[in-house]
Amino acid sequence: MPVPARRAAHALVIMALEVVDRQRAPHHTRGAFPPHLVEMLRALARGGVPGQHLGPARIHRLHIHAAGPAFLRDDQSESPGFADYEVCATYARGPRLFAVAARIRVTGTGATCTALRLA
Repeated sequence: MPVPARRAAHALVIMALEVVDRQRAPHHTRGAFPPHLVEMLRALARGGVPGQHLGPARIHRLHIHAAGPAFLRDDQSESPGFADYEVCATYARGPRLFAVAARIRVTGTGATCTALRLA
């Protein structure tokens, strides 16, 4: 798996968990998350998530898999224009583990989370 994709996946999951734990303001995630996901994270931060009373979230494990072929830029050079990845991760709160699922798009200029599920 390309290192930039792995780093992007880790950063996006951490960012989402920081918003839910109220360690990061939701508006500081614009560009990394589309507006509907920013609003979802804002609502989760207000309403709480299961196990939040056990302490802050810490990434436990993270797995990333290509969700399809990389698409070339318009100039048909060797570097991809973008590639989509599916991410699954576990995070710990105290002694308990919880799950995250996401889909991210990595481009030459950065990464965006296009779907997110916290359980």
